Amino acid sequence: MKRQISKANFSLISTEIEHYESSGLITGEQKNEILEIYELKGGLNFIRVVVTIGAILVGLGILSFIASNWNGISHLIKLLIIFGVFSGVNIAGFMFSESYPKTGRSLIYLGMLVYGAGIFLIGQMYNFGGEFPTAFLLWSFGVVPMAFQLKDKYLMLFANILFGVYLNGSYNLGFPYAGWVGVPIVYLAFNYFERSKLLLFFANLTTLSFILQITLRYDVKGLYVTLIFFTIGLLMYGIKHNLGPDIFRVQGNILLGVTGVILTVPELWDVLVRGQSTRLVSILFALAFIVLLFVLIRKGSLISLIFVCITIFRYYTDTFAFLPKSLFFIVGGLLLLGFGYYFERMMKTPKGGTLV
Repeated sequence: MKRQISKANFSLISTEIEHYESSGLITGEQKNEILEIYELKGGLNFIRVVVTIGAILVGLGILSFIASNWNGISHLIKLLIIFGVFSGVNIAGFMFSESYPKTGRSLIYLGMLVYGAGIFLIGQMYNFGGEFPTAFLLWSFGVVPMAFQLKDKYLMLFANILFGVYLNGSYNLGFPYAGWVGVPIVYLAFNYFERSKLLLFFANLTTLSFILQITLRYDVKGLYVTLIFFTIGLLMYGIKHNLGPDIFRVQGNILLGVTGVILTVPELWDVLVRGQSTRLVSILFALAFIVLLFVLIRKGSLISLIFVCITIFRYYTDTFAFLPKSLFFIVGGLLLLGFGYYFERMMKTPKGGTLV
């Protein structure tokens, strides 16, 4: 089975292999054999974008027509329109799949939009109870089988986003029990859809949303919720594994950065300490947090540098606002220049060398 890579990576590999051939390291036949191992990934192109946008516009037009004439249409006609349009576009999509695959896929996308609209319209017709997050849950569960059937990562991404709306919309509406099923499915999809980094990114977001809902369910105090997510960020960044480590590191770095800045707020520590001690504890945490960020910067984390600047600015506005703005900007600028020099020096350090 050929290895799929992006056009940019294939171009880089081709250039390097041609250099090896011209240097006499490999023969022309070996070069061709190596290049045949790879094939270009099928990505978005102009035709797919055009037909997808066209399908969305058609769907919006149909829904607009139905909505504008909704009160004058009987329930039976409404159901026939919904099921007729849904069946028609999906049948047409599968019929076009072989001869015109991009057009066929866009019609299937349209079918998934009509399916979701049908959930809301039928619920309105018969005054079904329930909250709006439940509709997004049903919509996502309808999209998932189609995504697996077609091996379409964009449909799976759409289903993941719908499921995320369900999770986050369930706040104050009861615990989203479907998360116990949905979270494993999004990680199964990551492996099924050729370990797509985009799907992994949203799978992690879905999991974090579900963890947040669990903490809200059990009325966990704000400090402990923030500490839990700070710890999760550290683990995502630091634990070594083969499950898309670069995605985990970036998301973990952002998560620990955001929660770390939040934990510098003194009022958050009222749960543990009282009075002036809250400010002392928050400052001690802030110092430890800055040290941690510098350690990550030492490892090449530009994201950590951003959070150093955010933390400094947070203390400037909260505590040191009496200082002249010019002094603050001068110090901040010097810090950025120093870090820029540091990163440039680190990039120029030979492999295996160390920066002292």
